[in-house]
Amino acid sequence: MISINKIALFLGKISKSLGFICRFTEAVDTAIDAVWLIRTLVADDPASYTPHLADQLGNLGTAFRKLNRHTESLSVFQQSVRLYRSLVAENPATYTPNLACQLGDLGAVLSKLNRHTESLKVCQKSVRLYRSLVAENPPSYTPNLARQLGNLGVDLSKLNRHTESLEVRQESVGLYQSLVAENPASYTPNLAFQLGNLAIDLSKLNRHTESLKVCQESVGLYRSLVAENPASYTPNLARQLGDLGVVLSKLNRHTESLKVCQESIGLYRSLVAENPASYTPNLARQLGNLGVHLSKLNQHTESLKVREESVGLYQSLVAENPASYTPNLAFQLGNLGIDLSNLNRHTESLSVNQESVGLYRSLVAENPTSYTPNLAFQLGNLGLNLSKLNRHTESLKVHQESVSLYRSLVAENPTSYTPNLAFQLGNLGIDLSNLNWHAESLNDHWLLRTLHHILPIWLLSSVTWVLTFQT
Repeated sequence: MISINKIALFLGKISKSLGFICRFTEAVDTAIDAVWLIRTLVADDPASYTPHLADQLGNLGTAFRKLNRHTESLSVFQQSVRLYRSLVAENPATYTPNLACQLGDLGAVLSKLNRHTESLKVCQKSVRLYRSLVAENPPSYTPNLARQLGNLGVDLSKLNRHTESLEVRQESVGLYQSLVAENPASYTPNLAFQLGNLAIDLSKLNRHTESLKVCQESVGLYRSLVAENPASYTPNLARQLGDLGVVLSKLNRHTESLKVCQESIGLYRSLVAENPASYTPNLARQLGNLGVHLSKLNQHTESLKVREESVGLYQSLVAENPASYTPNLAFQLGNLGIDLSNLNRHTESLSVNQESVGLYRSLVAENPTSYTPNLAFQLGNLGLNLSKLNRHTESLKVHQESVSLYRSLVAENPTSYTPNLAFQLGNLGIDLSNLNWHAESLNDHWLLRTLHHILPIWLLSSVTWVLTFQT
């Protein structure tokens, strides 16, 4: 007679296999059955079966995560981590690797829920455990350390700690390069992925030329992987092409950027046709990026159509999962407002911008560190819309709020936010001038000129051009 434990372990293996072939709903159902069976065994014999329960909970958490059911995934991973902590207390040699792995998975889910400070702490614990394991057995645990360093970089980047993120990602890439030298078939996908993340960090630090080279290397690796296994790596290539398009745009190579982004969207449309639940968020994001490229080429009508599609997709995603997708919807609404304004549809633009600002206010209430910069920026756009509609008093109030937020941001990070403050001070000065408050306007323009003295020459010319254009 087959034991209950063997049945449970068999179900766990089936769940993993179902997840591997993207049958995620069935994977969840099977994993739930496995966990239920193991729980009955733990009730009678916890010493023997707690390790199995911790393992099966990890499988269930992964299955939930694949379906973007992150809140359920979080609860399950937390249970698994608690069990592994108790096991490590009794037998660290055996269970420390499992705890390190589950902490990494827990951190990934917290990050998906935009709880990046918590995720960072969890991920740092996982990295520390893996460093100790690598010190004892580098062949076995270097791949895990490399992966977890990459996850740590994600959290640092989300918290705008880009210099630290860059250092962590460079270490991860270095480890994967050494692993690829020994075993390219196993580790080339990981190297391609981490190169893509490294390119993002370089771009965030305005090192766009370096970012471009790294991003192109990642795309090259993914093209070779897709040639061998399109089912597995087409999603990665689509994502990396999108990132390459962003970097090209940063270097003002908009025509090239447009072509790359269109290729990315073509891939995502085919992926959505096969699996809408998994790839609709990616398509929505890339449509937003395509809108940026079209707008940069002054193709505002085409950009508007693309952005409307992106917003529509995010609205459907927010209806199902507001915690994960409200930030994306707020961002794309802001971009949609810019397109409408560029087409002189200022009343419609105002309505869209107000919706974006409302969403960012709710996000700032929950997480001010992450979303205050977005709110400040979007308030600036809202003020411009109000000014275009000759509602100068309202525009003044909105720009004053934007300036106030940017002052607080500059106090913490002058390098990143001084240009934005200068820009919004210019808009505030215009509002004051439109209301014939010339003395106040002069004071703000004096401060703007003072700020110009501390900005690089290229930035001075850029800000001045934008201010002149918008007046």
